[in-house]
Amino acid sequence: MKYLLILLTSLTLTSFAKKEKNIKPYVIEVTTYKIKASVSHANFWIEDAKVDTNYTSKQPGYISRESGYNKDTKTFLVVAKWKTMEDAEASMAKFMKDKSVADFANMIDGSTMKMSRYLVK
Repeated sequence: MKYLLILLTSLTLTSFAKKEKNIKPYVIEVTTYKIKASVSHANFWIEDAKVDTNYTSKQPGYISRESGYNKDTKTFLVVAKWKTMEDAEASMAKFMKDKSVADFANMIDGSTMKMSRYLVK
């Protein structure tokens, strides 16, 4: 019984190690910002959902996008995952010119916006 338990544990760990090696690199893009004082949260969340549906999810290399809000700091957060750094950069370059996101972009206080990208290996 003892040897069976050791064998099962070893097989489980070996299986886990193999899965870890098969993960492809990807990019996490983290953006924080505040919205303009004149914008209601309800309207902003509606526009945020539209951005995900009508723009971000249609971009090459898109994996996922999540949004959140910190009521203490009154800061919004968007975490997007992309297949490559080039995909993330191309999406943002196109974002500011795309008419489908204009209402959303105009709600953001640009002076508070910060973006960082991280390569996950």
